[in-house]
Amino acid sequence: MLSHEGPPDTPPLHPSAFMLQALLTMANETEREVARHLGLNLTDYRALGAVSQAGPMTVGALAAQLGATAATTTAIVSRLELHGFVERLRSSEDRRQVHVTCTPAAAAAISALMRPLVTATSNHLASLPQDQQAEIGTFLNTVLHLMQHHLLTLSEKDTP
Repeated sequence: MLSHEGPPDTPPLHPSAFMLQALLTMANETEREVARHLGLNLTDYRALGAVSQAGPMTVGALAAQLGATAATTTAIVSRLELHGFVERLRSSEDRRQVHVTCTPAAAAAISALMRPLVTATSNHLASLPQDQQAEIGTFLNTVLHLMQHHLLTLSEKDTP
């Protein structure tokens, strides 16, 4: 967590930067609560979210996205399949290749839990003047790119 007090001789951080940090914290808490409602642990829910957003993918691709081993990811997929959240489909081109896909029931369950927030946000944004909507879109896009860059920077750093 960032504190309002930075190192000496550094400019103060903008108050909106702290709101962004609070937003990220709330997103993490929301993710945990959605996972709980689905009866999943957070790791399994993150895997389900990845498959839900990206569409069918191999276990290897999912493992890479999660930063997990193939064996761990296979176990996650097996648990999700047992709950009826994902299914494995053999590729029609190469029967040796198996793709994991989100079931319609899982997509509906996630949507039912997230739709109220997405709808309320969309309605609020639509109520704003067009120029403010555009500025918010630009800001969010910028923050997304800054976060992607920061994640890449962190992933390239040596860990102690």
